[in-house]
Amino acid sequence: MLTQQDREEIVDLITTYSFAWDAADADAFADLFVDDATCLFYLNGEISPSTELHGKERMGKAAVERAGFFKKIGLTTKHFMPNSVIEEIDAAKAQVKTQALITWQMLATDPVPRPVQAGYYDSIVSKTSDGWKFERREVRLNGVFSVKEVYG
Repeated sequence: MLTQQDREEIVDLITTYSFAWDAADADAFADLFVDDATCLFYLNGEISPSTELHGKERMGKAAVERAGFFKKIGLTTKHFMPNSVIEEIDAAKAQVKTQALITWQMLATDPVPRPVQAGYYDSIVSKTSDGWKFERREVRLNGVFSVKEVYG
């Protein structure tokens, strides 16, 4: 049975995901996943994933590629993940559905935060010797994904 501490650690995992991605911290981001993790992205109602990432190392590279690009052009992202439902699978595994809102800001030229995406992250998390980690994430977001569409 999941303890209250387990639930708090799972919520902390979700929060750390947001901060690590927004900081483009590839090592911290990759460390949130088990070695053979999978992440699937379904954008704007897609039936099949537009992007699939496999393995902890690939998760870190994704943070460098996408979040690093944003940082390079002066775009700041913020991932708000205020609500999660945690359902126990067993004592060391849980299914988590998390609500998400993502904003962008160009601090130098347009500092007003713009909500650009909203949706859900459906995750399977497992308890490892290093704490709770993501095993699988299905990212289901709707919105704008091109910087040009928002900022020209």
